Amino acid sequence: MLNLNRTQVGQFDISNSISIEEPKNQEEKELKNIISKNLITVEQLFKEKEDIELNDRKLELFLNGVKLTQNKPDGTYKIYNNKNFIGIGIIKDNLLKRDIII
Repeated sequence: MLNLNRTQVGQFDISNSISIEEPKNQEEKELKNIISKNLITVEQLFKEKEDIELNDRKLELFLNGVKLTQNKPDGTYKIYNNKNFIGIGIIKDNLLKRDIII
């Protein structure tokens, strides 16, 4: 085998990609258009995951690294405060800890 091209990894498919060269030498308006059409946010990346809404006090604790008790199955969750996306948290053994903070 001389050549191998990966065309898909999980939900990412080569048909939805752009080359590294494409954004180069673009005018600002066109560059913003390319980015807005092709950029995937962390929130979109985890769109299939369940949400957890934290009140202000619990958010402060969460952001400071305190593990919060959550009666939910182990797994990855999207974290919100006042309907604003905060990041990603992981629950293990009924304890929620921060993973990715935006």
